[in-house]
Amino acid sequence: MINKNKILPKVTFKQMPLELEAEMFFDFLDTDWSVKITNKYPQSLGIKNIKSEKERKLAIKNEITKIREELGSKINLGLKLIEDGWKKVEKVTLETLSGIIQEPWPVREITAYISLNPICPRYLDSWNFVVTYDREDSNRIIVHEISHFLFFKKFKEIFPEISRENYESPHKEWLLSELVAVIISHDPRILNILGVKDDFYPEHKKLMAGDQLLTGVIEKLYNEFVIVKGDFEGFLRESIKLIKWE
Repeated sequence: MINKNKILPKVTFKQMPLELEAEMFFDFLDTDWSVKITNKYPQSLGIKNIKSEKERKLAIKNEITKIREELGSKINLGLKLIEDGWKKVEKVTLETLSGIIQEPWPVREITAYISLNPICPRYLDSWNFVVTYDREDSNRIIVHEISHFLFFKKFKEIFPEISRENYESPHKEWLLSELVAVIISHDPRILNILGVKDDFYPEHKKLMAGDQLLTGVIEKLYNEFVIVKGDFEGFLRESIKLIKWE
């Protein structure tokens, strides 16, 4: 059942500020996710090997500036296409997510930063996230990322004793949020809007809960508690018990 809030947030689309984008690239180049960046921008391999933090940050900023100049209006066009595509489904999607997670939206604006970054992180405290400028499946990405905001709002209410740092990788709470964001896209109410399913990260597909795949067990719990009973809290309480991670 759709929870029709009186006030729904608006997703505002902006090109990511250069300084913020450079800082994000810097952070990701030191993680296992960096292969996505170096595959799309091979020149980043050399930057990744720069030892001096100051020099590496400067090199990243210069490279981003160069790529932006080369792409020219493609980034602006990407922003417009992504924004136009989202506006067609924004209201019904936000209402539906609120109904599924059984949480009202506490903010009036969520910022979608259009970026060169092929990785699309979310930033819970500032209610913003990243979408790559040339993503053809941008609505799927947007739903995945904004579902994290309501997920953790609900999670904090249920488990106030769990530290905020556990909401980030590699903690099990982060893992559960990633699994649930995908499973929500499989919910018939969301699938009816998007017309396409999200997929689990390859490494998450290998995780086990006893002798069964963890993704399958969590999805069964979702169907039992959320689809049938309309009990998202019960779903979270049961599913977090199954996560063995970190």
